[in-house]
Amino acid sequence: MNILTRAEEEELLKKFKMNARTNCASLIQEFVDCTTGRVVSVAWACRSQLKAMNNCLNKFTTQEELDKLRLEYIKQKRQKA
Repeated sequence: MNILTRAEEEELLKKFKMNARTNCASLIQEFVDCTTGRVVSVAWACRSQLKAMNNCLNKFTTQEELDKLRLEYIKQKRQKA
C-alpha cells in the first residue's frame, strides 16, 4: 500500500485520530470533567471514566479502521484521476 505520499499518509492519520476523538467525544468529556480539580486522586477517582474512554478510542483506532480509511482514500484518488 505504498501508493500514498508521506503527506497523504500524515493527512490520513490526522483524519483517523479526529474520527476516533469525534466518536468518543462524550466519554472524553466525562473523563475531563472527572479530572477537573483533581491532582493525585485522579488515579483512582476517574479510573472507570479512563477505562471507558480508552476502550472507545481503541475500538476506533485499530489497524483495520486505518486500512479502511486508506482504501477509501485510494478509491477516491483513482476516481479523480
